[in-house]
Amino acid sequence: MQSGSDNPEHRDDAIERRLRELSAEISDAAHRAAQAAAKEQAHEEKQQRRSGRGLLRTVGIVAAVIIIAGGVITWRLSSSSSGLNDTNAVHNGAVPTGSATTVAAPVVPAGLPADAFAGTPADHWADGAAGIVVPAAKPSGQFTAAQVAAATQITRKLLIAGDLDWTTLNGGAPTAFADLLTPRERTDFVNNLDKIGLRDGYTTSSRILVMSFAPGTVSFVTKVVKVHGSMSARMAVSSGTTVLQVAVEYLFTYAIEPPGHPADWMRVVAQDYGSVDFAQWDDPGGPLEPWVVTGIAPAGGQCGMSDGYVHPAYPAGVRSTVQPSGPAVNPYSAAPPPASSTETCRQTTGT
Repeated sequence: MQSGSDNPEHRDDAIERRLRELSAEISDAAHRAAQAAAKEQAHEEKQQRRSGRGLLRTVGIVAAVIIIAGGVITWRLSSSSSGLNDTNAVHNGAVPTGSATTVAAPVVPAGLPADAFAGTPADHWADGAAGIVVPAAKPSGQFTAAQVAAATQITRKLLIAGDLDWTTLNGGAPTAFADLLTPRERTDFVNNLDKIGLRDGYTTSSRILVMSFAPGTVSFVTKVVKVHGSMSARMAVSSGTTVLQVAVEYLFTYAIEPPGHPADWMRVVAQDYGSVDFAQWDDPGGPLEPWVVTGIAPAGGQCGMSDGYVHPAYPAGVRSTVQPSGPAVNPYSAAPPPASSTETCRQTTGT
């Protein structure tokens, strides 16, 4: 009689059981390998999007030209298929009177390159505050070189606080900017920050003096902001007062995306244009004090908003029903906005 271990039937059964065990082990290993490969592929795809191998979205731009009290002109720019919030102009800049209704935008495939500014003029601009250079101080009229030096330094601080401060950019309290203002202008600025709406066709929010995205609407692709422009000082007369006027023409380029949706990224190009006028506004006989007479003109904001914030016009986001008109302008040009006696909405060549 054969033992159980020598029985061929028993050996066959054992072999079959082992084969089934091996098959299960192989299947499980293959499943784990597939999972790992899927994770690796997802990681590579994410890296490809970050390295610029994905498709880049294209978006048209519009601009609105605004007349400012005192003869200062500012503008705002936005997506050509969406409206723009024409409120970022100092001293009650005009805004559109149309409604702010929006429609769903078509989904546009996009990819985030390693350098969000590549292929644009901004790619060769300075990073952040390094792009705001104070010119050599020279006397101007009745103002000494020392007064000119002090005024241009304060102007530089105002530009940094208004266009580069991260709290302000994220829609927070623009304290850094407010602290640099003359007491009278500071009071007006702080008291009117949270106002919403229009009065006689003009925005009532003082947030239009700074570059401030609507809270919760942006994540910054990079903390690098590209900056280009210049300032110059001269003696001038403003409302019958002799002032030391520091003219500014600066462009700031931001790379942003909707929080949690990096594929819908975009660039915003903001022009800060106008002047900071220095005189003894609140203290006769005291030091020169600044009075900000500038406006922010961001390419890439929604139309029809009246809260003083910039609402990004993302490629796959909602679009304003307000349409642009007129010939296209270049948002990367530091040339002053064209003069107009009425508010208009202009197309641009893109950001």
